[in-house]
Amino acid sequence: MKALLIVIACLLMFPYGISGNFGKEILSEISLEIEIPPGDYFYVHFNSSTLRLEKGNLSPLSKDLPIDAKVALTRVPRWLRLDLIRQLKEVENPNDYANLLMKVNEKYLDEIAFCIAHSPLGKVPSPEILLDNVKTLYLSDDLLSYANILDYKVNGERFSTISYKVLKNGKNLTVKIPPLIYYWFVVHPKITSGDVKRVYGKLWRDYLLFHNDIGYPLLIEKLSGIEYLWDYEAYYEPPHRTWKWCIENHPTAIEAVSYWVGKSVPENAYGSRPIQPNVIYHEHNGWCGELRIIAVAGLRSALVPAVGISAVGEDHVWREFYIDGWHENDNWWADGGGAVDKPDTYAYGWGRNLSALFAWKGDDSIYEVTSRYLHEGDMKKVTFVVLDQNMEPVDGARVMVIVKGPFDTTWYKNKLLELLQKVWEELPPLLKGRLMESIYKWIICMCNKLPNSTEWFKPCIWNYTDMRGECSFTLGVNRSYLFVIQRGILENPLLAKQNRFYYMEKPRKKTIPIIFFTHRQKLKKTDL
Repeated sequence: MKALLIVIACLLMFPYGISGNFGKEILSEISLEIEIPPGDYFYVHFNSSTLRLEKGNLSPLSKDLPIDAKVALTRVPRWLRLDLIRQLKEVENPNDYANLLMKVNEKYLDEIAFCIAHSPLGKVPSPEILLDNVKTLYLSDDLLSYANILDYKVNGERFSTISYKVLKNGKNLTVKIPPLIYYWFVVHPKITSGDVKRVYGKLWRDYLLFHNDIGYPLLIEKLSGIEYLWDYEAYYEPPHRTWKWCIENHPTAIEAVSYWVGKSVPENAYGSRPIQPNVIYHEHNGWCGELRIIAVAGLRSALVPAVGISAVGEDHVWREFYIDGWHENDNWWADGGGAVDKPDTYAYGWGRNLSALFAWKGDDSIYEVTSRYLHEGDMKKVTFVVLDQNMEPVDGARVMVIVKGPFDTTWYKNKLLELLQKVWEELPPLLKGRLMESIYKWIICMCNKLPNSTEWFKPCIWNYTDMRGECSFTLGVNRSYLFVIQRGILENPLLAKQNRFYYMEKPRKKTIPIIFFTHRQKLKKTDL
């Protein structure tokens, strides 16, 4: 990871001034922003002869990029260039993205540049998909009455956002969202851990908005004529509700998308448990995981800011939408109703002992949202300070929070059944006698009897230490936690070079020092 050094001002002052007067006089000042590659350095030197600060030689951040990429950067808004440079240095084909940035309509430039810059490092969707994504985005803008994409150019810097028509306390209002909410949670095409790709020949934004299977609702049809994004009402949606109920009670885009989700995925999960939105829609079955994916995709297709929320420790997921802040939104399986802006549902309605909750961003990073779902007295902040053997802070150590909770095994069962069926089909006919057939059926029967859920240990959230070696979590008070603190190779949770463990029976607000020495550390059990 490259370090960013921001030198706001380097000042050299004499306490009495060179004129002999009491006071302070600035002799020299430097203000600059630089990027220091790993293993490199930068220095500022004071020349006593000239009484001036002198800086080391600086190379342009883009010095290693192909010429086409350098030219493309001149067209991109300045606020995106640093992250874009970092990304273009990692992808295998920077010229392909440079050509897209050079040729694309200026109207689409900031959205495409943002998606390139803020995709997982080195794993950017293809230029064709990025262009499809933004074209469908603006097509939706032309078709939807409640949303309007706004393009700005201030001092040569281009950026965009959306304004919405809303209904609040019976009044028609127009509200805008912050530009970064627009880019991250409306524009960004990555909504799951899977790759962004065309399925059935189309990207999810196009497929979900303009396609429907026979007997299932068409999303763009349900959104046509809708005048408001939301009515600022918190409510539970009844199971198997009709479209008439939706229009009479909540004629909003939020309700329209939720209705569409319930009717499009009306069956409990079976089969392959896909993570691509188009496949989930086409197969029309799923638990909360599939419902969350297709709901986030449906909301973003409808130009509504949306993000997936994970309560991994409690085996449930849902989504949030943004308008004047984030709001809970959920569909329950088998068209069983749902909730709009009811964050107390899980801990105080269902009685779930929540551990930690997070949202997943398009660059595969996460951020914590626990405090939106637990009351103040039901959560505690736990902070780790990670130090090395010299008592210096460790930057970039990973801290994983492990809890024991329900673990959905249906995906693994289905994969095992698929494997057994494949093996059986590939057996030569000579071996498929009565005995082998009986054994095969018995194995299948035993697999089907395996539980769909079991209790198991799993990470409910994780984070990385900052430059001070600090990392904090807000955790529910009714759970026990095992913390795994890792330093070194972090690509795999089980392969870190150094590992420390810390156990808490119940979380308390406290700061915990963790010191890494060169020898192995044993489990430290506290707060029992």
